[in-house]
Amino acid sequence: MAKRIIGLDVGDKWIGVAISDETGLIAQVLSPIQRHTPSQDLDAINRLVERWQAGKIVVGLPLNMNATVGPQAERTLRFVGSMKEHCGVSIVTWDERLTTREAERLLIGQEVRRERRKAVIDGVAAALILQGYLDHERLIGSREETQMADDKEFETGFVEEEDEIITLTDDDGKEHEFVVVDVIEVTEKEYAILLPIDTSEDEEAEAVILRLEKDADGDDVLVDIESEEEWEQVAQAYEDLLDDEGEE
Repeated sequence: MAKRIIGLDVGDKWIGVAISDETGLIAQVLSPIQRHTPSQDLDAINRLVERWQAGKIVVGLPLNMNATVGPQAERTLRFVGSMKEHCGVSIVTWDERLTTREAERLLIGQEVRRERRKAVIDGVAAALILQGYLDHERLIGSREETQMADDKEFETGFVEEEDEIITLTDDDGKEHEFVVVDVIEVTEKEYAILLPIDTSEDEEAEAVILRLEKDADGDDVLVDIESEEEWEQVAQAYEDLLDDEGEE
């Protein structure tokens, strides 16, 4: 019988937890671990391993958007090092860029209230991390069996779509980076939905909506929405889109 796999989203205050089924197909959310001392955190993880008879732990690695290792990823890697010394199972890291943002989007799509989202988002992020790993392992297994998949898709260890990052300058001249999470069409106009990259872990990212237009050279440009009515119309259309995705 295959052993279950634990997924962890390691934050500064909480560790989100997810567990796979015995077939390694589906990840489900478990109660998070509130962080105390390093030894207490490790003991809590070991109890999870023992309770679920897990054979592996997948830890989300919060890389910067350009794939470099920042302060948060360094803290996670140090914790992973401690886990490898004290946990008697295989431990691997998994790129979790935008996982928290995706978890927030899923919860919004399911109309989870803001207070409740803060309580469950770590577990949802852990489940997304683990599900990504499980899906990758299943793809790898299929490729080895059929020998029909393109090897280039797996050179980095996972299949990943490249996210579009843009930089905007605020009224004070300060630059901010945003990831384009969606482009939607409303009343025959296109709008970009952006989420800021440089928010802290405790902050809730607020979506920014800009209209797509063409400049004199025919290139795409982003412009502010000056009409409150237009902004609300687009925001409602995006919420409806998330609702539809949640139902699916």
